[in-house]
Amino acid sequence: MNKAASSAPMVSVVIPVYNKAETIGPVLEAVYNSTYPNFEVVLVNDCSTDNCMEVLRGFAGRYPHRLVALKENMGVSKARNIGSGKAAGEIILFIDADCIIMPETMARCVEKLSGSGASCVGGAYTKDAWDEDFFSNFQSLYIHYVETKNEHPDYIATHCMAIRKDLFQEFGGFVENSFIGHQASVEDVEFSHRLIQAGHRLLRPASIQVRHMFGFNFNRSIRNAVKKSKYWTMYSLKNRDVLKDSGAASHQLKVNTGTQAFNLILVAAALASGIWWLLLPIPLLYALNVGASFSLFQLIKRERGWWFLVRSLLYYQLVYPAAVAYGSAVGTLKYLWEVKILRRYG
Repeated sequence: MNKAASSAPMVSVVIPVYNKAETIGPVLEAVYNSTYPNFEVVLVNDCSTDNCMEVLRGFAGRYPHRLVALKENMGVSKARNIGSGKAAGEIILFIDADCIIMPETMARCVEKLSGSGASCVGGAYTKDAWDEDFFSNFQSLYIHYVETKNEHPDYIATHCMAIRKDLFQEFGGFVENSFIGHQASVEDVEFSHRLIQAGHRLLRPASIQVRHMFGFNFNRSIRNAVKKSKYWTMYSLKNRDVLKDSGAASHQLKVNTGTQAFNLILVAAALASGIWWLLLPIPLLYALNVGASFSLFQLIKRERGWWFLVRSLLYYQLVYPAAVAYGSAVGTLKYLWEVKILRRYG
């Protein structure tokens, strides 16, 4: 170990892996291209059903790692918690098995964690996705936009979350025994909220970024929107902050979904009643929608040009809100039935 590595705190890069045989290679390559000198990699295979284990064994010599193989699928919260328990590092950097860290990402996380006064440091998505398709790049641009609005957000996402191991363990890690922990992908939001409530500060500077491998097409993009909105709605209802501007659940998206749902109601009412003046508020509502997301559209135009912007307007304002509204409705019903009536979760 060289002098720089010996003086730098060890970082344990913890990566839960479930059916990511196609993406884990580039992810490990990116980690090992890091400029930071002192790290280890802890992979937690969450009982993958693809050839992930075979792929990981093939990478053992090129990209050394500690492999924890779970005997049953336990979900990302449990996998990350188990991985953190096996970590030898002073600092844990959680990333996903489809996220490419930049060469300077790890070093910047350690620098900010050591010198900014923040207890938890994270990174945003890059403006461009790993994939070349429209849906992946739209998603990456949108998440980049909402994640770089505020350097001190209300949560840090686990696609890039750095935290000292002792603090993570002090707070009990990610929630496991609820809809939030097993399949909802909002366990990082819940954990971040606990940190904030205890007086800790979060930091997500725009200089720390990761590139996501979405692999989206139209159907996958819609399914992702439904799933995310369903579980985020459940958590927001439980947390009583449905209207909060919170990362991907931004005010812009909520205005978009709300105004488009109301527009649809007005159209249906006009068709059913024959009272056509009911359509008059629609242009005003649409203008409100465009105004709320105007800075997002400026970013899209600047980064991708007019044709990408036109497709984004059509998708984001006419299709995406329907998926979000459907997921939110399902999440509301699921929350009322499973959480409030059956009381399945503590």
